[in-house]
Order: sequence, then C-alpha cells, then structure tokens
Amino acid sequence: MAATSLNRTCPIRIISVHLLDAAGRLLRVLFLDRKGHISSMPHYVPQDEALILAANQQRVLGHQARVLVL
Repeated sequence: MAATSLNRTCPIRIISVHLLDAAGRLLRVLFLDRKGHISSMPHYVPQDEALILAANQQRVLGHQARVLVL
C-alpha cells in the first residue's frame, strides 16, 4: 500500500503570513481568514480559495512578507 501525503488529501488549508524585516528575518506570524483579513488566529480555508488568497496577499505585501498555504 502506498502512503498518501496529507497535503494531497486534505482539502482544508491555513494561510500563514510571515512578516519580515528589511534583512528578511521573521518578525511575526499572522494568518488570513476566508475574506482575506489578517488576524492572529489561524482560520481554515478551502484549498482552492487558500491558493488564490495567498497569491493575492503576496502581491500586495511584496518583499515585506512570505505568504504560505499550509
């Protein structure tokens, strides 16, 4: 039996926003909700929405942050 990766089977994701300083060091970790609002609490988002929200937020924040879909 082949092991199935959790990333491929789980349709729910968390969007993590890592705020960075000018040198690229991590300052703070925040999260996005389904509406694209940044908060300190993680929110579960459907995978398709999470990928779109993360890409849009990365464009807005640019080099000031690293946006990840977990």
